[in-house]
Amino acid sequence: MNFHLTDSFLKQAKKFCKKDPQFKSSLAKQFAIFQENHQHPSLKLHKLKGKRSEQYAIWIKGDLRALSIKNDEMYIFFDLVTHDQY
Repeated sequence: MNFHLTDSFLKQAKKFCKKDPQFKSSLAKQFAIFQENHQHPSLKLHKLKGKRSEQYAIWIKGDLRALSIKNDEMYIFFDLVTHDQY
């Protein structure tokens, strides 16, 4: 599955990498899985509800999720948040 990481997503990822050196490998692993099979169970891909009903989330690590919107056949990832933030 094709995906795009926005500049704001990359900026947030860089901040998380500074706090947790292992975060970069977790992020790379999850997006490699996503590219190969976006429906893989370990991603826990799901559509959100309520005010975020047009958005999707995948699990990255711990309670951290990557948020995206789907545009045709591409997911555009724009935010990294904890589960409680959405």
